[in-house]
Amino acid sequence: MKQWLTYTADMIECRKCSELITFFRNVSVDQLAVAQCLVFYPSDDGRLLVSDEGSEQWEVDNFDHPLSHALHHAKPILLDPQKRPFWMQHSDFSHFSKKISDAESLLIVPLPLQSQKIKVVVCLIGKKQTINEVLNNEYWLKFSHVFISQWILLHELVSKQRQEVQLNESISLLKIHKKNNGLRDFSRYLIGSSSVMESLREQIVIAAQSSLTVLVEGGTGTGKELVAKAIHELSDRKDKPFVAINCAAIPENLLESELFGHEKGAFTGAINERKGLLAQADGGTLFLDEMGDMPLALQAKLLRVLETFEYRPVGSNKEIRSQFRLVAATHANLRNYVNQGVFRQDLYYRLYQYPLKVPSLSNRLDDIDELVEFFVKQYNQRENKNVLGFDAQTLMLLKTLEYPGNVRQLRSLVEYACVHTNSNQFVNEHILPKINVSSEKTVSSMQFESIDDLKLALEDYERNIISERLTFFSGNRAKTAESLGLPKRTLAHKCQKLEI
Repeated sequence: MKQWLTYTADMIECRKCSELITFFRNVSVDQLAVAQCLVFYPSDDGRLLVSDEGSEQWEVDNFDHPLSHALHHAKPILLDPQKRPFWMQHSDFSHFSKKISDAESLLIVPLPLQSQKIKVVVCLIGKKQTINEVLNNEYWLKFSHVFISQWILLHELVSKQRQEVQLNESISLLKIHKKNNGLRDFSRYLIGSSSVMESLREQIVIAAQSSLTVLVEGGTGTGKELVAKAIHELSDRKDKPFVAINCAAIPENLLESELFGHEKGAFTGAINERKGLLAQADGGTLFLDEMGDMPLALQAKLLRVLETFEYRPVGSNKEIRSQFRLVAATHANLRNYVNQGVFRQDLYYRLYQYPLKVPSLSNRLDDIDELVEFFVKQYNQRENKNVLGFDAQTLMLLKTLEYPGNVRQLRSLVEYACVHTNSNQFVNEHILPKINVSSEKTVSSMQFESIDDLKLALEDYERNIISERLTFFSGNRAKTAESLGLPKRTLAHKCQKLEI
C-alpha cells in the first residue's frame, strides 16, 4: 500500500499529459505484472480514440471493434483467448491482436469507472489469471482514479492555454482589422454611448474575429439577437446565411426536426423531405435563442454536432456536414440549470468559450435619449409621419421609470406615445399611458392571509398582468407578447385558458 501511495504522490507531480500517461503505463505494467498497458483518449474532434504514441487509432462510432463498445457503454470488456476471435473481422483489431499471444487476455477499461463521461480507455494485456484479477485490485483502481483526475486537470489547462492563444491571435487580428477597415461603426446594431455599451461593442469586435462559440447572456428585451447579428456581420461569414431560431417558441417534438431536418415519412405529417436549419446555416452563423429551454435529449445531439460538425436528419442514416458558427443566447442562469440537472454540464462549457453579457436598460439609462430618437425615427419612416420627438421633461420622466422589459419595453412605450401624437408635434408626458410600468407591483399589496387556493391566486395575478398589458397596447397581442417575453402563440393560449 505504501508503494502505491508513493506512486500516487509522484504522479501528481506530472505537469504534461504525455509524461502523466507514460508514468501511469509504467507503474501499471510493473505493479500488475502485465505485459503491456496502452492508453487511448478521444481526438480533438471526438471522432477517434488515439494512443499517446500516435501509433494506434480507433473510430469512436465503429462498433466492429471492442474499444468502441467499452467507450459507449462505459463498462470494462474482458477478452480471453476464446472471445477474441469474435472481433477478428475488424482488420485493425486483427492487426492489433498480433500483440497478444494465444495464452494472454485483453482487458479494456474505460475511465473514470461507473461514469458516462469517459475520458480515457486503458488496454491491459497479460496472462489470463493476472488480467482476471485486475478489477479486484483496489489499489490500482484508486491509482487509476487519481490518474484520470490529474489527466482531466492537465487537459483542461492545455485547452485553456490553447484558447488564450486563439484569443491573443484574435486581438491581433482585431487591431489590424480596425486599422484597415474601421470596424467602429455600430450605428445600425446597438444604440448608446454609455461606457457599458462601448465595452460591449469592443467585445463584439473581438468575438467576431474569432471562431469561438459565443454565449450571449442578458435579460428579456436587452437586444441579444442584435448582438448575434453584429457578430455575424463583422465576421468573415457575413456573406453567408444568418439563421435564427427561438428554442422556447418551438414545441419540443418539432425542435429536432427544425434543427436537423427530416426525411420524407420520418414521422406522421412528414410528407416531404425538409432541409433543417443546421444545413441552412452552413458556412454562416446559427443563432439559438433561449438556449436554456432546449430539451436534454436534444442538448446531447447538439453537443455532438458542435464537436464533429456532422449530424443526421430525422429518419436518415446519412451523415451531413455543416460548418456553421454557433451563437447562443439565454436570459436564464445556465449555471443554475446545470446544478438543477436540466442543462448538460459538458454543453455548458462548450457554449461558454466566449461569454458576452448584454447590460439591462437600468444599467444604461443615459442611453435613453439616443434610443428614443432612434425609435421615433423608425416609427416616422414606417408610418409616414413626422413626430418631432420627446420633449425634455418627458425624456427626464422616462429615465425615472423601471424597465423589466428593457429596450423592447422602451420601444413599445415610444411607439405607443407616437401613435397618440400628431405630426410636427413633440411627445409630452401626458401622452404616456396612465399605468405603472414598474416591475414592483401588485405582489406586495396582495393580502396573502386571505389566499386559500394558491393556483387560483396565481391565475388571478397572471390574468391581471396580461389584461393590463393588453390595455397598454390597445389590444395588440403581438406587442403584448413581445413585451412579456412570450411567443404570440403562448399568449393566445394563456388568454384562452384565463378567459381574457
